[in-house]
Amino acid sequence: MTDTRRNNLKICTVKNLPELPVSSINIIAAVNNPDIDIEELVALISISPVLTARLLGLANSAYFGHVNKITDLRTAIIRVLGLNLVKCLALGILLNLALDTRKCPRFISEKLWMRSLVTAILSHKLCLLLRHENLTPSTSYTAGLILNIGLVAAVHLFPEETDQALSQAEQNSSSISEELIRFIGYNQYEIGGLLLEHWHLPSVYQTVVKEFKNGDYVGDEVNFVAFLTICVELAKKILAEEEQEVDDLVLQLETFGGSAKTIKPIISDIRANKDKIYLAALSISGK
Repeated sequence: MTDTRRNNLKICTVKNLPELPVSSINIIAAVNNPDIDIEELVALISISPVLTARLLGLANSAYFGHVNKITDLRTAIIRVLGLNLVKCLALGILLNLALDTRKCPRFISEKLWMRSLVTAILSHKLCLLLRHENLTPSTSYTAGLILNIGLVAAVHLFPEETDQALSQAEQNSSSISEELIRFIGYNQYEIGGLLLEHWHLPSVYQTVVKEFKNGDYVGDEVNFVAFLTICVELAKKILAEEEQEVDDLVLQLETFGGSAKTIKPIISDIRANKDKIYLAALSISGK
């Protein structure tokens, strides 16, 4: 059997992933319902003790800086997190909980969620600033948060191959996407798109994730993909502390209606809060 055929057979296992529990399906439906109220959302999330605990952990993390201890979910939503942010975070946590990453030694979940959180926070803050007609803050936050969910799925489905890909990416200073294609036949975004389709997430997330590295994509979400691409690159610069290499990315953001004067303070604020964001990433990953 050729490697290509073997990989094609392997990717079919995405469709054989365990179905999400009914409680998770109900919560995902709720977070994607724009009209749901706080009481209904609290009731649904409370069915999942792990999700509740991680959201409370986030509400009490240094990033949100709330003085008093938050002990119940309703208070966490009203006083600290807010309804839209809870929806975004709940979705990311639920997808993470459904996938087992313990068999891949080189995969560090908090590192992935740190990168995802910085991307999500950047995209959300920039959307609020830019007010671009094709960019919605809450949708941008969610997309940034789950953009790399395909890597978590790759670890779950192909732990040995993904471990090798991560090792080679580190040794060769190459991208994880390139190495995953070499070892699995698909990058994390293609796998992520299949995963989100399998779990019936809204089509906007399926499309953005699946087409993220597709340079030929010209569909309805092309501006969204372009915007997220800039946010991902900015997040990398922030995490690598490459302070002098953001000007080109800022210029690209100006095509969406911003200016260096208003964009750079957002970047500076995220840089200043990296340690606090990392603690939030630990809460999502369960560390």
